[in-house]
Amino acid sequence: RSPSRERRRYSPRRRASPPRRVVSRSPAKRSNPKPAPTDAPEIGKARIVDGALLNTGEKTYQAEILVAREGADALNHSGNVRTIACRGPSRSSQDEAAEDCRKFEEAAKEGPKACRMMAQQLQKTKKGRM
Repeated sequence: RSPSRERRRYSPRRRASPPRRVVSRSPAKRSNPKPAPTDAPEIGKARIVDGALLNTGEKTYQAEILVAREGADALNHSGNVRTIACRGPSRSSQDEAAEDCRKFEEAAKEGPKACRMMAQQLQKTKKGRM
């Protein structure tokens, strides 16, 4: 073997870790308390929300619905209902978004899976693929 292979190179020794900080046992105080939710959306009830602005500055609207999850994931650790938010495509008129709301509410009766499939169908029709 060549002389360079016979010598074994070791990686440099690790440096000692920095001293640990002392953790206070008193609870942390928030400078800004968490704000209360403005309006609690109803589960299974669709609503119209503002969408992203178009390049022209024109407002858009979207249908949105909260659906309760099913099965083992229905409740979180504190017993609150877990929800899934399904949103429709951006619409230029509130009438189109209201029609999407109606479709979401019909699909929500069958559960979250049907609601998600309705959202996918609405997205496809918006893009002209159906």
